[in-house]
Amino acid sequence: MKAVIAVRAANPAVIECVDDAPMPVLSDYTAMVKVKACGICSSTDTKLAHGEHPDAPRPPGAPRHVHGSFPTILGHEASGEVVELGKKVRYYKIGDRVVDPLGGLRPDPNEPPPKYSRSYGAMVEYALAMDYRAMKEDGVSHPRINSVAEEQDFITKVFPGDIDFVDAAMILTFKENYSALKNFGVKPGMDILLYGDGSISLGLGIFLKQMNVNSIVTVGHHDERLERIGKISRPGLLINSKKVNIKDALGGKRFDLVIDAAGSLDVAREASWFLKPGGAGKVCIYGVLPRGKSTLDLYEIANNTSVQIQSYPYHEYRTHNEIVSFMKQGIINAKDFYDCVLPCEQAAEAFRKIERREAFKAIITF
Repeated sequence: MKAVIAVRAANPAVIECVDDAPMPVLSDYTAMVKVKACGICSSTDTKLAHGEHPDAPRPPGAPRHVHGSFPTILGHEASGEVVELGKKVRYYKIGDRVVDPLGGLRPDPNEPPPKYSRSYGAMVEYALAMDYRAMKEDGVSHPRINSVAEEQDFITKVFPGDIDFVDAAMILTFKENYSALKNFGVKPGMDILLYGDGSISLGLGIFLKQMNVNSIVTVGHHDERLERIGKISRPGLLINSKKVNIKDALGGKRFDLVIDAAGSLDVAREASWFLKPGGAGKVCIYGVLPRGKSTLDLYEIANNTSVQIQSYPYHEYRTHNEIVSFMKQGIINAKDFYDCVLPCEQAAEAFRKIERREAFKAIITF
């Protein structure tokens, strides 16, 4: 089957579409999904391809705890249709439209290594949706269903037919955005300083408005991206930090939360000084921190500062039904986010557009 791979760790990314990736193996509790679309995550996928993501495949001589090897199959923002069921699957049916399928299961450690490793691995023609609910009911052991407290994480990931597959490729991003704001403790009436001018920042801004915060200030580097954010999510103030001194632009304003949507500890170092005094504010790190650039000297941030790190999603699946409802109500419009849709054979061009900031968000189709 076809798959989009990162050939080796490189910057810019070396991307290919291959047609010899092995089909995933259907098991009792998995549903086979024909993938229709998969978003390129401008943080995770590009960092994986550059070898900068914490989960990036192991380069020669790297520590053993870093798994996998190049070439590696990318992608985790997939949407598709169920075409086959394992014999014990109960909560998916043929024809279901689903998001977040897996790029196959991990290979048997007793077997020879496969030709391609999987870095999430959903940018493929066929992937798998696991029926966690049925597994839990049948007492099947799995790391993700060992806690009763996590039960709601395993609602089915089905979306309705009036959301097309390309739009549905944004659902996981929206779930990660919205759940992160809940995890960060966003409350009505808060003042928020948001760093980032990409699709993540746009989504966070829309959901912050939905959560009735008092004010939003968005900081970025690119005028055209900030203009896009201004038209869609309408923050109270937009700051291009390459052209304007942030401190001067803020004029003494302080914030309850500073949210890093860029994946840089420079945000924590700088923005902690813009929090409300007396420990009232918090720095929230949403973006994935690059490998080797995740060390923070605590003396570099303001005294009596809280820092919450969530570079990986947490409880995002619990927001699935809310996100689908927001999309159907028009509260968030997936088409506001992506401006590049290309077939898998042109994946390399899509990655180039992302890296050159020529595309706001790119989606690959199969």
